[in-house]
Amino acid sequence: MPLQKLTVYRKPKLIQINKKDLKIGINDISNHIIKLNFDHEIEYIIDKVCDHAGGRLIVKNGKAICPMHGWQLDLDSLKYNASHICKPEINYNLDKNGFIQIDDPVCVLENPLKAEKRGTFSVRWLNHATVYIESNGCSIITDPWLFGPAFMTGWWLASPSPVESVSMLKNADFVYLSHNHPDHLHAETLSVLPKDKKFIIPAFKSKSVEKYLKCLGFYNIKALDFLDIFEVTSNFQISILKSGDFRDDSGLYIHANGHEAVLAVDANFLNAHVLPTNIDILMTSFASGATGFPLCFNNYNQNEKNSILKRNRNSTKFSVQQYIQKTKPKYYMPYAGMFAEYALRDKYINENNPKNTINDYVQICETNGTTLIHPDAEQILYFNEGNLLLQERKSDFLQKENIDFYINAIRDEYPFDTLKIIEYLKMSKYVGSQILQIIPTDDSFQNILHPIVFANFETQEFYTISQDEILTEMEGYRVMQMRVRPEVLMCVIENKLPWEDLSIGFQLRIDRQPNEYESDFWYHFTNNYIGEENFRYSVFCGACTVFNQNPIWINENWLQQRAIHQ
Repeated sequence: MPLQKLTVYRKPKLIQINKKDLKIGINDISNHIIKLNFDHEIEYIIDKVCDHAGGRLIVKNGKAICPMHGWQLDLDSLKYNASHICKPEINYNLDKNGFIQIDDPVCVLENPLKAEKRGTFSVRWLNHATVYIESNGCSIITDPWLFGPAFMTGWWLASPSPVESVSMLKNADFVYLSHNHPDHLHAETLSVLPKDKKFIIPAFKSKSVEKYLKCLGFYNIKALDFLDIFEVTSNFQISILKSGDFRDDSGLYIHANGHEAVLAVDANFLNAHVLPTNIDILMTSFASGATGFPLCFNNYNQNEKNSILKRNRNSTKFSVQQYIQKTKPKYYMPYAGMFAEYALRDKYINENNPKNTINDYVQICETNGTTLIHPDAEQILYFNEGNLLLQERKSDFLQKENIDFYINAIRDEYPFDTLKIIEYLKMSKYVGSQILQIIPTDDSFQNILHPIVFANFETQEFYTISQDEILTEMEGYRVMQMRVRPEVLMCVIENKLPWEDLSIGFQLRIDRQPNEYESDFWYHFTNNYIGEENFRYSVFCGACTVFNQNPIWINENWLQQRAIHQ
């Protein structure tokens, strides 16, 4: 039986533009861009919403640029950042009087199964993007990262998780994973679960989450199509919403006993901002700084990097403001930003990657009539017939991580192997005018430790070169120099992990010509060329050290499972 879907309520709004007022070429008209050819015919009409994060495109020098993140739209090809990603055209009518008519409706997402607010619904934030949600005797836990590093020691939880959070994860009826980044699909945390645990994931075309879970041995996986309504139990439904930025990312809509919540996680421009309104609680990421750009890119000086970082923090605040204005929540809780760069070798990142704080959102909430709730692992939010009760719960917390242990363990496990890298690249099936030079260095990205691997993805040539042979540019090609920590690169290659993990985890430094985002390259090696049948679970899994520090968790079955991995 097919699942019911969330529906879109469209309030009509008609815009009329007199064609006689337009010139040949690009016309920047209010919320739209209209291009006329030399015969004075309409070539296309697009809106001025940037499809990356919902920013507003500004027409400049033949391109439309979004000030939020610097995305550029070519107004001839309608492609973003010289990639395959295209801006969709919008439909219009041309009446007999020469007026262009554009339908620009106000759209709201609605749940056809929505009930009155009767009964309870509870939310407990545990750490980062991990939230425990319970209603009518059934529970869901989201994006569990409870201990250990993410992005191969690049990220650490800013503060420890409650000891009881592991039991809550084990006992939850469902686990929702928004996307395949390791601070959301965290293999070490998931290692405590039985292989028949029930997962709910987005049905991405690339199957990037599903493939990774299956590689970890899980098989009880329900991949939901976007907007499908999944009945968790009576009067408790969820639906997955697609990120609007072309990445494999998602958010979660929840309806429980008439209460509604939206967890936007890291998603940009969630469901093209067609969202439910007057909801009870909204949760979004808030911190910014969760990317290797621009700090890991050598094409920018420090002043330029600082300017970009400031812009990114402001764009994150603007994005949150948009979410609040679209959903009109009673309560807003920032989450999914509780990480830090604690490793000593990442001191430069730690000192130069400031993040937004919870208090940065006080004024935004006050202006929009929303109550700000600070995330607190010792606080449970109970919604009952539209009212909110906050309940405090005293908890013990896990011990802090041994950072050096993790770094040394991954070094021991993943020695550099040039032949493995070349074979991996040959088998990638990526084709494009892209030259990649993998330069294995020390932790400071200065001294070259191993042979340099050269890849020409257009000619499909892969071999080693000397330092003197490194290319900085080549006509007709995108040329990238990637200085990278060798053990981290080998971890990614041997396990076929997403390459975005290298950048987001601050594990590399990049020089590129031209200085533009290589969308196709990164998408292929992050979402398409991942996972395989012989994926091996890392023996340096930090669950061992965490459990040793907290022996109350240890049980015979778990030890037997760990023995299999090792």
